[in-house]
Amino acid sequence: MDSNFINKIENLFKDKQFERIKFEIDLLDDTQKRNPFFYNILGIIEATKKNYVEAKKYFNFAIDLDKFYFQSLINLSKLSFIDKDFQQIIVLLKNYYEKNQDNAKAILHLADLTFSAGFIEDTIFFHKKLIESGKFEPEDLAALIFLLNYTSKYSDEEYKKYCKLYDEILTKNKISYNKSRSNYDAAKIGFLSYDLRDHSVGYFLKDFIKSLKQKKFKPIAFNLFRNEENNPFISDLKNSFSEWYDVSNMSDKDLSDLISSKNIYFLVDLAGYSTGSRLQVFKNKPSPVQLSWLGYCNDTHLEEIDYMVVDENVVTEKQRSANTKIKKISTIWNSLSKLDEVKINELPFFKNKKFNFGCFNNFLKISEETIELWGEILNKFENSNLILKNSVSADKYFKNYLVNKFNKKIDENRITILNYEESKEKHLQQYYNIDLCLDTYPYNGVTTTFESLWMGVPVITLKGDRFISRCGFSINKNAKLIDFVANDKDEYVSIALQFKSENGIQKLNDIRKNLRPKILNSSLFNTNDFSDNFIDMLKN
Repeated sequence: MDSNFINKIENLFKDKQFERIKFEIDLLDDTQKRNPFFYNILGIIEATKKNYVEAKKYFNFAIDLDKFYFQSLINLSKLSFIDKDFQQIIVLLKNYYEKNQDNAKAILHLADLTFSAGFIEDTIFFHKKLIESGKFEPEDLAALIFLLNYTSKYSDEEYKKYCKLYDEILTKNKISYNKSRSNYDAAKIGFLSYDLRDHSVGYFLKDFIKSLKQKKFKPIAFNLFRNEENNPFISDLKNSFSEWYDVSNMSDKDLSDLISSKNIYFLVDLAGYSTGSRLQVFKNKPSPVQLSWLGYCNDTHLEEIDYMVVDENVVTEKQRSANTKIKKISTIWNSLSKLDEVKINELPFFKNKKFNFGCFNNFLKISEETIELWGEILNKFENSNLILKNSVSADKYFKNYLVNKFNKKIDENRITILNYEESKEKHLQQYYNIDLCLDTYPYNGVTTTFESLWMGVPVITLKGDRFISRCGFSINKNAKLIDFVANDKDEYVSIALQFKSENGIQKLNDIRKNLRPKILNSSLFNTNDFSDNFIDMLKN
């Protein structure tokens, strides 16, 4: 093909003369048209017009002519996030990657695609390759560290290795504040978070913060999320604090300066390596005592974060003896504000004559290990089904993906996926369908477990060897439901199978009727006592 003609098309494209481009290409004969460049251009034009089906056709034409035509692969990748059809492009990009393993852009796209498709192990693999390439942003490294929590295949040493690398990056941009501790106000506790909103972190904080304020402390919010206006929950949360600052547009330096200027003695990180984290601020250390709590159930291994707030259940004896940075709460490490007074129904088994297991945890937590366990339970518990729900509405793609994930283990007709409910009342009422909940492993549920117990539904959990896989154990122990804690995988299955019998069913119904008053008398929803314990922890 004449390079002058290609240059002509490129110039027309820059000038957005899209119809002229189509006209010029139409004039070419069939042989001349066999150039992926033209089909890629035509695909971009259709995508610009939001004709995504047509755009996809053109990108596929380009790839048919040259399966390694990178620009069309990338464009097809971008379109896949619109129609949620990830399977084809993942295969195509993996083939490209095998021949071009030094292409960081391809690796990054594969990391994003496999994550969106729910293939966590693949996502971790490509994130690691991206880090190894050296062509990554700090947020890519943070994403890898966060994703390592979703599997038990990687050691603590490997986790620490990546945390150390992240720390080294933060150190390059560190600024210091050399104020004397006497200049800070010991009553001031700052909370920095992307989740000060209609989110699990917000639910756990709301009444706890009110209680702190009542006890003459000054809780100060640094909100990193651009909240919608006129949201009653956010308004209530905002009013719970003594001071509230919207800081989403601030640089790390400016935010650090602001926090330092407020003379805040304690600064609490509620994000760790999760979305929206600002660990650079903690690296700068604008407050003399900094803590990690609630929003991230693992150690950040950041030297400037002085303590990780835990309870005696979420860390092992080995971890306690090795980690001097642990601050222990005397009861549970968090406490949820009371939920809506939605009535509790009778065990649904009596109505359905089928036993319904359930789990409302994020689909990403449904690891291969979890599927193995659930598959074994359902195959041995013949008269049972599994009901799942995600934190967002499950579109057609995700439903198909989950069914395929289970297909080798469980008949798809035994799996029901519920849609997300905006209404908190309707969300809680979805537990009316569930006889018994199954926790995920190694990444346990937290908010969903609190909700499940609130609705009278116990949760079987597998106790692991790290914070993230011991949350269920801590919740159940504080709720005096230790019979629902498994020490190994065989016990996890065996606990579930206890409820095949008539006696097991009756026992479960009795638990359901009495569980809410039981947990209301526990530490799980006692935000007043929890704030006392939190204050004691700060003083010691």
